[in-house]
Amino acid sequence: MTPLPNVRILVVDDDEAVRQTLADMLELNGFRVITAANGTEGLQFARRDRPTLIITDVNMPGLTGYELLEALRHDEILRTIPVIVISAKADRAATRQGMELGAADFITKPFTESEVLHSIATRLEKKELLDELDAFAHTVAHDLKNPLATVTGRLDLIGLELGKADEATLRHHLNEAMKSTMRLTGIIDELLILAGVRRQVVVPQPLDMAAIVEEALEGVESLLRQQRARIEKPATWPEAVGYAPWIMQVWGNYISNAAKYGGPEPLIRLGAETSADGHTLRAWVDDSGPGLDEAARAQMFVPFTRISTGRAGSHGLGLSIVRRIVEKLGGKVGVESRSGNGSRFWFELPTTAGPAAAPPFPAG
Repeated sequence: MTPLPNVRILVVDDDEAVRQTLADMLELNGFRVITAANGTEGLQFARRDRPTLIITDVNMPGLTGYELLEALRHDEILRTIPVIVISAKADRAATRQGMELGAADFITKPFTESEVLHSIATRLEKKELLDELDAFAHTVAHDLKNPLATVTGRLDLIGLELGKADEATLRHHLNEAMKSTMRLTGIIDELLILAGVRRQVVVPQPLDMAAIVEEALEGVESLLRQQRARIEKPATWPEAVGYAPWIMQVWGNYISNAAKYGGPEPLIRLGAETSADGHTLRAWVDDSGPGLDEAARAQMFVPFTRISTGRAGSHGLGLSIVRRIVEKLGGKVGVESRSGNGSRFWFELPTTAGPAAAPPFPAG
């Protein structure tokens, strides 16, 4: 499940006391909180900040909670955000109206901390499951079909041209079919990793980052050679904890992207440093490519988003897998870039096993 510091919750309520109570309650439990004093402001902040979840009152000046719900459901970007309605009304008609407009849950005032936290945990778990199902459906519907069509088409051509075409032509068809088969295998492998990260329970252990990086480099050696990429890396690495097979996947994804999109004969710099308080490692991969504008940066870790910078050739699972892995290990991911100045893709991990390994939500 996504670590709490990465969950942004928008609280919308015109009663300052209730709004502040919810904000304090959520912040004490590790969430990031945004507050809005009415529905109109809430919709504005939702469009600006794209929160993970929204908690809203019903009776407010400007847009009511129900009108806010309706506006969210008509917004292609915001419509999947879970919304919990909190209201003094406890009658069935009010609850039914909220649910018909797309509310994920309905809590009546006065509420308890455990009620709110349990509702949030349930909605976030459901959202992650739905996101994963969407990812799987999209991959099956789109990304698997294209290479499969290529394989089928090339084999059909071979069948039609047997005894007619020369060996070079037939070999070309076979090579193209093999490339698509390898692409199919890669997509299936990534789907299995994506599903496995959710199911598998791991205990963070100290990482031999030097060995992990070397193994990741070996895994993409042919691509690096093909792109004539140059690698620069430190002689030593700071300490961190995590799960080595997953972190190798993270490095492999970042390095292969840098090789693909880092320009001709890319220079790829790897590095890491420990935060001032000693609690966090930040590792990164710098490329020498064309860079990313603000809109592209905002979408880089969103599954299946097509970026108009030459990165659109990716089938969209890689960076979402990176995000899922790192967040499950208690860390964060991100990218720093400006158009024309290359990009730095980074991930953070805790330096010691501790609170990050505990269940993110209270039971119940």
